[in-house]
Amino acid sequence: PSPQLKLLCGADFLSTFKIPGLWLEDHVEELVRRFGLICVSRGSLQPERAVHESDILFRYRQNIFLVREWVRNETSATEVRRALRRGLSVKYLIPDSMIEYIHQHNLYTEDSERRNEGTVLRPLMKQAHQPIKSMDD
Repeated sequence: PSPQLKLLCGADFLSTFKIPGLWLEDHVEELVRRFGLICVSRGSLQPERAVHESDILFRYRQNIFLVREWVRNETSATEVRRALRRGLSVKYLIPDSMIEYIHQHNLYTEDSERRNEGTVLRPLMKQAHQPIKSMDD
């Protein structure tokens, strides 16, 4: 069998599919239908409930694989980025090589956040209703 591309996400990300206006339903459907998801549980969040409450996710539930953590991990990527922006240590949260790369490229600092404010990733531009700064600009 050939390798398959799937979106790996946390239960917190999966629940964003239910937020009105955040995602285009066509995009969610294409993502789940064509590729599928691997969703890792996080804390008390219930990914099964998110699948059950969404018609699209429920329709393609055979393409959604739920993984239960055997060690409870409340750390999210958002929290890691926030810690980095505040100059706090993220040692033991992400690999040392990733920490080095982030520092080398000056990522997730107050300055980089300010510099990129208002920037929208190209895939999200289709949804924008006003001119926005592109990552390419």
